[in-house]
Amino acid sequence: MAELADAVDCTSMEHIFGSEAQPTAPAAAPPPIAGSVPEGFVPVEVIRCGAALETVEDQDGLWRAVTQERLTGDLDALAAALAEPSDGPGWNQVCSADLELVPDLWLLAADGKAMRAAWPTDSCGKTKPGVHGVLAEMDVVEVSQHKTALIQSRAALDAGCPEEWSFSTWPGVTALAPITTDVEDAATSGGETVPGSPGLLPSADDVDSLRICHYRMAPAPSTQTTPDASAGLPGSPQPEQPFDLIENVSGTFSGGGNLTGPAKDAVLRAAAAEPSAAECGETATGFVTLWPVALGQDAGAPLTLELDACRRLVSVDGSARTVAEEVTAAVVTALGGS
Repeated sequence: MAELADAVDCTSMEHIFGSEAQPTAPAAAPPPIAGSVPEGFVPVEVIRCGAALETVEDQDGLWRAVTQERLTGDLDALAAALAEPSDGPGWNQVCSADLELVPDLWLLAADGKAMRAAWPTDSCGKTKPGVHGVLAEMDVVEVSQHKTALIQSRAALDAGCPEEWSFSTWPGVTALAPITTDVEDAATSGGETVPGSPGLLPSADDVDSLRICHYRMAPAPSTQTTPDASAGLPGSPQPEQPFDLIENVSGTFSGGGNLTGPAKDAVLRAAAAEPSAAECGETATGFVTLWPVALGQDAGAPLTLELDACRRLVSVDGSARTVAEEVTAAVVTALGGS
């Protein structure tokens, strides 16, 4: 039997799905238990909540949202379809592996009390067609959207930057040399000239600018350990300890800008250099991601640069290099104090 609530809340199920995307967000109260219509509950309205999580954009940014529809029609037929019993699992049956997105269905009484209706299901756990058929005959008289969580602020949207960013460094990594593509070489060797893959590091000549996304550090970086893949292999040098320390760092968007000219070239040359084996014993307070841009389009994987402390430039493979102080100063100047 369904649990009664004081009002319809189409965002209640989104809190469950949204918690996976935002594991650090405060836990939301669980939605009321869905079930059959309680005795004495007389529905006068039907509310259908969108099963697919959507997005909506406004002056504040990009939000996760859920669509709410108010329906009118044959409520007796709907009550009868909802009262149909669910089937138990069949013996040795085969069910499809597709995921059914089932709308959250609410019934509203004249006194304002609301309940979440449980959909009757078949032996595979999929909803039976009866409720779907009745709802298809009802009229949608009102549609609204409810914002549930801000995904990307207006400032981040305008800058073309993710709202949050994290990266990992692998101290001592020297084997993962960055890949450099040269479009001109491809053309002269008979290969087709194509834009650089997002996973590749383009050369400085192929990039017009670096889009800067500035992030403030989260309160504390986290670390984890991973086994050294070469440890214990026959003939391989044995390290002093069989684990490398992976440093995971995250931050929240603070501002954006663009880096061009000699400073842009210096960053890309540094990224193409051999990784440094030196570890960093300091913690940066902020960092930027640097996205290569050519002809107005993203042209490669982002680089991450710490703005203070050891001023490491980290490639997508986790290998790090230390850049000159004047390079970091040029990035800060391009940010314009953000």
